[in-house]
Amino acid sequence: MTDSMMAYSVGMLDAVAVFLSSEPIIYLFGLICLAVVVKAVKNMIS
Repeated sequence: MTDSMMAYSVGMLDAVAVFLSSEPIIYLFGLICLAVVVKAVKNMIS
């Protein structure tokens, strides 16, 4: 991995962290994850 790729990755992670730390987004993100998990489980059961 080059230094520029590393810096880009870190920058992206920081942006994501800031984005997720704004509160309503966390709940929205959690709901989406939950919905995906529930769908996956339903598909496995049926």
